[in-house]
Amino acid sequence: MWGRKIVYILLVIITSYIALMYESPVPGVFLAFELLLPIALFALTWYHKKNVKVTIGNGQQVADCEEKIEIPIRFHNNGWFPITDASVRVNVSNTLDGEKESYDINLRAPAKTSVTVPFTFCSTYCGVIKISFERIVVFDYLRLFQRKKTISAQAECVVMPHLLDLQVAVTDACRNFDSDSEEYDKHNAGDDPAEIYQIREFRQGDKMSRVHWKMTARLDQMMIKELSRPISDSVGIFLDLRYQTIEEIQSVYDLCYSLSAALCFNECHHRMIWYSQDGGGAFEEHLIKGMDDITAVMSKLLVSAKRTDKLYWEEYKSSRSTQLYRMIAISCMDTNKDEQLGDFLSSDGTRKSILTINEIHELIEI
Repeated sequence: MWGRKIVYILLVIITSYIALMYESPVPGVFLAFELLLPIALFALTWYHKKNVKVTIGNGQQVADCEEKIEIPIRFHNNGWFPITDASVRVNVSNTLDGEKESYDINLRAPAKTSVTVPFTFCSTYCGVIKISFERIVVFDYLRLFQRKKTISAQAECVVMPHLLDLQVAVTDACRNFDSDSEEYDKHNAGDDPAEIYQIREFRQGDKMSRVHWKMTARLDQMMIKELSRPISDSVGIFLDLRYQTIEEIQSVYDLCYSLSAALCFNECHHRMIWYSQDGGGAFEEHLIKGMDDITAVMSKLLVSAKRTDKLYWEEYKSSRSTQLYRMIAISCMDTNKDEQLGDFLSSDGTRKSILTINEIHELIEI
C-alpha cells in the first residue's frame, strides 16, 4: 500500500517537473488529473464501504473428519461502480481444540451484482466448527486507499468423528428387557396389551384369550389380535471424559459414534450419557433411535463436553431411578490401573463393560 503511494507521489513530482520545464499545456493537464485522481479514489473507497455487504450462504451442516467443507460466501455490491479488489477475513475455530485459523478471501463484483465465492477447508478433528467474518477491506482501483468494515455473519458445521467398523450383536434378552418404552416394534409382535400389533385370522394353536370378539362378530370369522412389543431402550453409552491429549478424546468420540451407529443399524434404541460442567454440573442423557438422533446428540456432546477429573459413575448411578439392562463405558484410561473403572464394573444389577481406545473390538455383544 505505502509502496504504491510513494510511486504515485514520484509520478506527480516528475509530471510537475515536466510541466514547469515545458510550455506545452499537455503536462499541466496530466498534472491536474494526477492531483484530482487520488481525491476521487479516496471518496470511492467510502462509497464502496457503504454499499458492500457479505453474507454466508447455506453450506454444509454436517461433515466427516478430513472431508472438504464448502461454505458459500455471498458478496453483494449495491453500488453503481464495480469493485475490483476486496478482501474478507474469515475465522475458523473448532470447539474441540479451541484453536482458531484465519483466512483472507479475495472478492470482486460488478456494479449492482451479487456473486458467490466458495470457501473450502477441512478439519483434522471432530467438533463444532464455527465460521465467522471479522471484517472486509475494500480498495480503490489503484490500491492507494482502503476502507475496513466490520461484519457479523456466522455459520456452524458439525464435523463428525471417524466411523469405525464395529460389529454388534444385540441379544434377545436385551431387546425384551422391560424399560417402560412408549415406542413399539413395527415388525414383530409381543406381549404388551397396551398396544395391538395387528389383527389377523385365527390359526391353530392361538389362545382364546387373544380373540378379538368385535371383529369376529363383524366379519363372522374368528379373528385374533396380536399384541405389540415395546422397543427396549435399556442400553447406555457412558463417556469417560478424562483425557490428556486431543488425540485421546478424538479416539473416544470415534468409538462412541461408531458404537452408536452400529446399535442404530441393529435397530437397538440406546442412550448416550456424559457429565457436563455447564450450569454448575449436570448429566446429559439423550435417547437415540436413529442416525438423525446421533447427529443431533453428537453436536450437543461436542459443544458441552469438557475434560473432567473423575468418571462420575457413582453420581450418575445414584441420580437414576430406573435400571438399564446394559451400560457400556468408553474410556481412554487403562482398565488394569484405573480404580474408578474398576468401581464401574462392580456388580449392581446392570450388565457392564468397558471399551477402550487401545483395544481391538471384533464383536460386541449387547
